[in-house]
Amino acid sequence: MSARIVAVTTKQDMEDFLQLPFSIYEGDPHWVPPVLSHQRKFLDPKTGPFFEVGEAQYFLAKDGERVIGRISAHLNFAYEKHHDASTGFFGFFECIDDQDTADALFQAAADWVKARGKSKLHGPLSFGIYDEVGLLVQGYHERPVMFHVYNPPYYEKLVENWGFKKAFDWFAYNIDKLPGTIEQLTARRDEILTAANVTITEGKTSEFLKRGPEVLEMFNTLWQKNWGHVPLTERQFDDIFLQMKPIIRPELINFIIENDELLAFNVVVPDINVTLHKIRSNLNWWGMIRLLLDCRVFPLTATRDVIMGVKKSHQWRKLHHALILHTMIVQSKWRTGYSYCDCSLIPESLVKWNKTLVMFGGRIWRTFRLYDRDI
Repeated sequence: MSARIVAVTTKQDMEDFLQLPFSIYEGDPHWVPPVLSHQRKFLDPKTGPFFEVGEAQYFLAKDGERVIGRISAHLNFAYEKHHDASTGFFGFFECIDDQDTADALFQAAADWVKARGKSKLHGPLSFGIYDEVGLLVQGYHERPVMFHVYNPPYYEKLVENWGFKKAFDWFAYNIDKLPGTIEQLTARRDEILTAANVTITEGKTSEFLKRGPEVLEMFNTLWQKNWGHVPLTERQFDDIFLQMKPIIRPELINFIIENDELLAFNVVVPDINVTLHKIRSNLNWWGMIRLLLDCRVFPLTATRDVIMGVKKSHQWRKLHHALILHTMIVQSKWRTGYSYCDCSLIPESLVKWNKTLVMFGGRIWRTFRLYDRDI
């Protein structure tokens, strides 16, 4: 197939870019459609938080007037400041099962970043390391969790056949069984908290807002040695919080504070994809009511542990163990049927943290892969 590659320059081009996945995943029982109103803002240089630190160009692949593929090419100036200035990125890749079309899209992205002085193409990242990361290479046959990438199995072939090589893997862990009785878990949690002489505080929205700057500072400090880490800006952090704010359950947002100093935190949220899958991401008035009821009122069947952190000076006190146990205890009250907590994304380089999750009953159920190619 001979695909024609065009740059996205008009509103109709952007609508075509947004609508393509609906044809790629037509009939896929696991796919969760994107919330288009959010994605429009996210991709718009005037409103998207990424454009505070980067720039992007979107491309379409067409067969006549039919759109058969898409890709973004982008630069991340924050990445260049903290890592190297030779890497450009691609993301938002979607394509029919045709190697020539995929090759043309990858080449368009490579040409765009190369024209801006880059010698390596890396991705898929849409846009950054804390947005949607990687290519799904394991765990295709289940509904994706919120903020996870989802793609057909054949994408791996399309990417690798163009010459991309694995750069790094990220794991998602599923914890769906308690490693002991509630009494045993409670005793283990309380033993850790008593030894450290601290307590766990549930985070009301007001408390989260108050502690937000501390959480952001701790996150950027703790993750600075992780593979590919780029510090979040206040605007990027606020954008993530604004997405989560309507669905937060206070009992799942936990802090450990000592003398008004934040020592550790854990942010677990309902997996909104459970509801979005049912309503096909149609957030009209009824869809919003259904989402809020599922996330804030009804028993939860699925959650995602989005972020956890413990100050380096206190990591020896096993406060992260206490937070994990506390979350298990809280979530156990909703275990009327199948229930799980997704813990992700965990870089493969964090060997100790991967072992900790396994110790608490976690199993890798999805793997997301990032790729490099010299251009």
